[in-house]
Amino acid sequence: RTSPATAAGLRRTMEQTALFRSPPRSTGLDPDSSPGQRRRAKSLSPVGERWLLQPVSERGPAGRARRKRVRFADSLGLELTSIRHYRDTDVPEVPGRVLARLEARTEPPLFPNPGDSPDFLSRVEQRGVCLESIATDDFSITGTVRVLNLTFQKAVLVRYTLNQWRSFVDIAAAYVPDSSDGHTDAFAFKMIAPVFLEAGGLLEFAIRYRTPGASGQERWDNNGGGNYRVRSRRFRVSPPKDWEDAWIHFI
Repeated sequence: RTSPATAAGLRRTMEQTALFRSPPRSTGLDPDSSPGQRRRAKSLSPVGERWLLQPVSERGPAGRARRKRVRFADSLGLELTSIRHYRDTDVPEVPGRVLARLEARTEPPLFPNPGDSPDFLSRVEQRGVCLESIATDDFSITGTVRVLNLTFQKAVLVRYTLNQWRSFVDIAAAYVPDSSDGHTDAFAFKMIAPVFLEAGGLLEFAIRYRTPGASGQERWDNNGGGNYRVRSRRFRVSPPKDWEDAWIHFI
């Protein structure tokens, strides 16, 4: 049996020992919750927040969305149909920029086809190279050249300019199969009609004929010094006036 003094001393010793004990390990659980209790995740906003997230046009009283309504034209005093009458005699007006796409870009050549001349072959014998024929369409200028058969290897170039020879472009003509008559050969060329050439502008060209080697020759056909000329009649297409005015809004 323990005396009262001994029991009091034992109680003080136990209280002091409890002060030095380490705290209990954390279990990751809320101290206010027991293992048998669970919290529900917050997946939806409250009614007030959902109402604020709706478009202003669809909001009704707080907590209630406004119903969408469909209105028809007749309920607003408008016509459901529009009737227009046309007469067969009415001729539609087509803008010039649309008709321009149907026009040829070039006029007929400003010279006759040299191959139609009765002395054409004799001129080939004298000059060594002559333009034989030319044709134009909406997109290109094609022609043939007749050259003297000096050697087996030969080169025929067509040189053309759009600015009176301030600059020029050379294009190669291709041999026409089975065109040789023993003394002459034919070469064909094609030039794309320039879309940016102003109305009335001139395309001028001449033909150069060369044979290779140290003893090679170079001969020209420039239409007797006047060059071959094709005039343009395709005007530059400009956008409609309303398109130009529309750009004012972006300036």
